[in-house]
Amino acid sequence: MTFRNCFAHFWILVTASLFVGAVAFASDEVARVVILVNGNDAESVEIGEYYASKRGIPEKNIIHLATSKAETITISEYVETIYNPLLSKLIEGNWVEGVRASGSDRYGRQGMSVAVHSISYLVTVRGVPLRISNAPELIEANTGKMNEEFKVNRGAVDGELALLLAPSHVSMTAFIPNPLFEKKSPLAGDLSRLIRVTRLDGPKAGDVMKLVDRTLEAERTGLMGRAYFDIGGPHNSGDEWMNAAGDLAKAAYFDTSFETTKRPMGMNDRYDGPAIYMGWYRPNAYGPWLAPRWSVPPGAIGFHLHSYSAPTVRSAKQGWLGPFVAQGYCATMGNVYEPYLQFTHRPQLLLEHLLTGHTFGEAITYCNPSLSWMGVAIGDPLYRPFKIDLEEQLAKVPEGPFAVYVHLREINRLKAEVSQSAALAYARKTFVAQPSLALAYELAQLFAAEGQKKESVEALKLIRYIDEYSDDEQILVKQIADFLYKQGEGAAAMEIYESLIGQRYLDKQLRIALLEGGAKVAATAGTSTQASRWNLEARELKASPSPKKK
Repeated sequence: MTFRNCFAHFWILVTASLFVGAVAFASDEVARVVILVNGNDAESVEIGEYYASKRGIPEKNIIHLATSKAETITISEYVETIYNPLLSKLIEGNWVEGVRASGSDRYGRQGMSVAVHSISYLVTVRGVPLRISNAPELIEANTGKMNEEFKVNRGAVDGELALLLAPSHVSMTAFIPNPLFEKKSPLAGDLSRLIRVTRLDGPKAGDVMKLVDRTLEAERTGLMGRAYFDIGGPHNSGDEWMNAAGDLAKAAYFDTSFETTKRPMGMNDRYDGPAIYMGWYRPNAYGPWLAPRWSVPPGAIGFHLHSYSAPTVRSAKQGWLGPFVAQGYCATMGNVYEPYLQFTHRPQLLLEHLLTGHTFGEAITYCNPSLSWMGVAIGDPLYRPFKIDLEEQLAKVPEGPFAVYVHLREINRLKAEVSQSAALAYARKTFVAQPSLALAYELAQLFAAEGQKKESVEALKLIRYIDEYSDDEQILVKQIADFLYKQGEGAAAMEIYESLIGQRYLDKQLRIALLEGGAKVAATAGTSTQASRWNLEARELKASPSPKKK
C-alpha cells in the first residue's frame, strides 16, 4: 500500500469510528493549547511557563519530555524521545481518545488505529528538536514510481507531530497532502484528528520571550506599519504568490512597496516600519534583516521563501527564521530541508486568512499543502494580527513610533473610497497633531498631485531640523531629497544629501546609493566639485571588496 493510499485509508477508518464526535471541542481555545517543552533544557521549560502565564494557559497543559537539546535528531531519537512518550502523555491527560494499534511499525512508533483529540494547538518550544535527519535504511521498498527527490524520510519534527494520531502504517517517506489545505471552514471532525502545530523558537531564549510579549502588544493595538514585497524570483508561480499577497495588503490599505526586478531588495530600498515583509529568493538574511538596531513593529510578519530558510533557527545570521525572530518579527515560516516549490507554504493564503481575522495557527494550517515534510512555523498560534481593525485603531487614537502608519492606511482608504481631497484634508490635520517624516512625505505627494507645489515643499521643511536619522529612515529621507530635487528645490535636496552622507556607519550599498544620488543633485545645483568627489568615492567603493563585519 502506498503512503497516499495509507493516508486515505486512515481517514476512512476515522470517519467510520464510533469515537467520531466523542470529544466535544471546548469553546475556549486557550484552555486547549498544549505546550511541549524539553525537560533537559532549563530555558525550554522557562519559555514554556512564560508563554503559558502570559496567555493564561493552564500550567497542567505543559508537557515535559526528556529529549535531545540538538536541533537535528535521528528518526529513532524522534520516535523514542518525542513521538511515543508524547502520545502516551496525551492519552494519560485525556487529550486523546481512541484505539491503540497493536505492536509498533517499522519506525518503532506505537500508533493509534483510530483516535480523536481536543487540542486546539500544539506548541513546540525552543529546546525541542527542530528537524529529523534522513534514514535511507527505513525508506519503504514499495515507493513505486515516486520521484527520486521524494524518496527521503527527513523532515520537520513539527510536520510529523501534526500526524501524531495517524495510524502507525502511515509512511514517513515523502509527504502527506494536508487535508486542511485551503479549507476555509474545516469540519470539527477533521480538526479533532489532525493536530495544528506551531513553534516558539529563536536564537536566544530572550528573543522568544520578546516574541511572546510583542505578539500580545500587537493584539492590543492592532498591527501597525507598512507592507513590503520583493518579487522577481526564479519561478513564475512564486512571483504570482507574492503579487497576490501584495494585492491583499494594498486592498487592506497598507502603505505598500514592491520590488519587482531580479535584484535583491536591500539597504538602498525603503524599509521603515515593516509590519509585513514577504520576499524571495536568497538563502540567508542580509542587509536590513541583519541590522541590530532596525525598528520593527510589534507583531510583524516576516516571510522569505527559500528551500533552506530554516536549517537552524538558533542563529541570528543563518537562514531567515532565526534572524527574523532576533530582529523582533513575531510570525514567520520556512523549511528545514528542500521542500520543492509546490510543497511549501503559500504566502498569499497565509495573509488572506490572517486578514479575515483568523489566528496564526489557523492560517499556517490553511496555507501549508504538505505534512510529514519540511515546513516549520514560528509564532504564537493564538496570535490574531487583525483582531483590531483599522477603524478601531483610529478610534483608540494610536500612539507610539508606529502610529503614523495607521494614519497612512486611513489616507489610503480615503483615496480609494472617498476622494483625493478628503485624503489631503485628513493628512494635513493629522500632520499638525503628529508630525513625522513618513507623514510629511505622504502629505507632500498629496499636495503635488493637486498641483500645489509650494505647499508640497512647505510640508517637508521639518527635515531641516533633523541632523541624525535612524537606520530604517535613511532611504525615506533620500526619497524626500529626490522629491524636493524634482520640485526644483536643488539647494534643499543638496543639504539633505550632505547630512545623509555624513552619517556614521553607513552600509556600503547604502552609501553608494547616497553618493550617486547626491552627485546627481550636486551637478545641477552648481557644486560640480562636490559632484565629482561623490562620484569618485562611489566608483572606488564599487571596486573595493566589502569589509568583513565585526
